[in-house]
Amino acid sequence: MMVPPFGAWRFSRRFEAARRAAPEGPLRDFYDAGHPAFATPVEDLDLIAIDLETDGLDFDHSALLEAGFVSMRHDRIFAGTGKRIRIRPPAALSEASVVIHRITDEALKDALDEEAALAELLPLLAGKVLVAHFAEIETGFLDAACRRVYGTPFIAPFVCTMALENRWFPRPRAADGLRLAKLRAQYGLPAYRGHDGLIDALACGELLIAQLALRNSGPTLGDILRR
Repeated sequence: MMVPPFGAWRFSRRFEAARRAAPEGPLRDFYDAGHPAFATPVEDLDLIAIDLETDGLDFDHSALLEAGFVSMRHDRIFAGTGKRIRIRPPAALSEASVVIHRITDEALKDALDEEAALAELLPLLAGKVLVAHFAEIETGFLDAACRRVYGTPFIAPFVCTMALENRWFPRPRAADGLRLAKLRAQYGLPAYRGHDGLIDALACGELLIAQLALRNSGPTLGDILRR
């Protein structure tokens, strides 16, 4: 089912308002690249799967530590484009967070500060549709980072593989049934080590390809966009 015209109009209005507010530089260039039309068939979209590793879940106070990403199309992953950007936090990491993501202070000693990391990341995202699992994390942290650095929100077309699964293939599930690893297992995809930005981005991209393969008709961007 296609996103209603009002949804497309509302997104485009927010995107244009953010473009006008963005200062000259990487974020303005990101907006100037535009975004695909909502009627664009999925097979014509340039997609990029992205995963962020952080030291908490508070968008305004938790630090971004890593962005992992890989370019893809509806039926393939371009593995050679996979990359991770490490981001230096403003304070030492807590032991509890290191246990989860296994990114230590030592690993971040040569990492970029947040502004430099965004300057490297935003050109790679420009003009593409972003793909993430539980995309609220990626949208929230990228928005908070852009507001800190540029004083302007981050608005981008996002596909959320978790929300897409729930919308396209609803059924009773266990409490953790929509987790990335659980869904991948249901599709017969291999198990990967989690909490690694690049590996999780790859895992998410593969899941989207599997989801799209089960659709009988070719969806458009409007059909798959996060709502």
